[in-house]
Amino acid sequence: MKSRKMIIAVLLFAAVAVSSATFAFWASGVTGNDDTATGTVTIGEGDAVTTTVNVADLGADGTLVPVGFTGTNNEDKDFTVVWAGSGAEGATGTLAVTVDSKSLGTLSASEIEGMFTINTSATPTITAGTDLTYTVNVEFTNEPTDLAMYNQVENGSLDIELTFTVTAD
Repeated sequence: MKSRKMIIAVLLFAAVAVSSATFAFWASGVTGNDDTATGTVTIGEGDAVTTTVNVADLGADGTLVPVGFTGTNNEDKDFTVVWAGSGAEGATGTLAVTVDSKSLGTLSASEIEGMFTINTSATPTITAGTDLTYTVNVEFTNEPTDLAMYNQVENGSLDIELTFTVTAD
């Protein structure tokens, strides 16, 4: 019995010794007791100034006929553009105009583009708070290719949706 108790005591001592040796082994492999950090400072910019572009159509309503026929084949549509906004007074920018859509009866955009030329190429400088007249030229360049197209165009109205955008200088 004594030997049995002795064996249990030796095994218990060996278990404790191995456990502490194992812990000591793992503890000696732990690193990372220091750290570095990078401080980041975000640099901002001035707040954006919200502006508006107001456009009024001042063009005369003419009746266009295709180039080569008697009558008016192009028309200038004048738009008064005002760029305004709190904090923008006196600022200058560049005005760009794009054609968003065209409609004439049930004709497709490509059919309309085949007949009409819309010139919006000017990119003038605009000053905030000052009226600017922007001219869009519409020309009836080519006549309809068939009777169905002619019936859509005859006495119809060409609607052109434009976007006026100012990019601050």
